[in-house]
Amino acid sequence: MIKKIFYITLFSLFTFTFNVNSAEIKCDSVVISSPDIKGDEDCKKKKISTKNAEVKFDDGSIYQGPIKKNKVNGKGKLTLKDGTVYEGKFKSNKFVQKINKKNRTFIKLNFKKPVNIQNQMKVSGLTKWYPADIVNGEFKLSKKGELMASQDEKAKQSSGGSGGSGC
Repeated sequence: MIKKIFYITLFSLFTFTFNVNSAEIKCDSVVISSPDIKGDEDCKKKKISTKNAEVKFDDGSIYQGPIKKNKVNGKGKLTLKDGTVYEGKFKSNKFVQKINKKNRTFIKLNFKKPVNIQNQMKVSGLTKWYPADIVNGEFKLSKKGELMASQDEKAKQSSGGSGGSGC
């Protein structure tokens, strides 16, 4: 009997210690778990910073890695609901996976919104990245990307030749 009480007490103490060391808090539309945070912390009053966290987004995506002032920041891993994994350096809620010099995947994370993933490409002669779709394994400008690029091309042509001060 004493042995049984001892084991129950030991198990309870272990469970209590484990739960105290691993807290879970709701922050906007995500749930953050980390041994470095307290369960009663309010992320709106005090910005959360931790070297090791798990952030569960409403869309089913999970980020594992550091958080700095309520932003994913540092070497981490994002696993989407469909199983796609993006791993590398996140900076201020952003992640870029370069495919080559002209194509990339740009991911924007936000604790208030769903994960935003956008394929982007560069257009020769222009400096910005434009929205793209992947068609048959190749990056192609999306309709929005085509519109944006054509507007930037027109703006470049109309401002390219003046060079004077107008006085």
